Amino acid sequence: MGNFNIQSFAGGAVAEQISAAMQRVYENIADPNTVQDKARKLTIELTFKPSKSDRTDVDVFAIVKTSLQPRAAITSRMIVEGDGQGNVRAAEWDRNAMKGQLPLEEAAEDKPSVIDLQKQRQSATI
Repeated sequence: MGNFNIQSFAGGAVAEQISAAMQRVYENIADPNTVQDKARKLTIELTFKPSKSDRTDVDVFAIVKTSLQPRAAITSRMIVEGDGQGNVRAAEWDRNAMKGQLPLEEAAEDKPSVIDLQKQRQSATI
């Protein structure tokens, strides 16, 4: 019997899976959205199952697994409130707008953006 060679085992398919798994580990380490100093794991599991009738006939199952670090959670905030008519509404909270106020683009549709108070005062006195 010769030595076991992982490179040529199963026609090189196991070595190919190991290479692909190593690439996933490298990419996970390089990903700035993962925790930098946590360990990653690559496991090669070989299961040997002898035949019931002949111990010289053995099926070998190879499984290549990785344990990678998850990407950091993406967070946001929502506002959930009733509209006073029994309906509940939700919207993503816009950090740039204050609660209860319309953005200027929506307000501008209804009213002019500049109000000339002197002109209003003059027209009221005439």
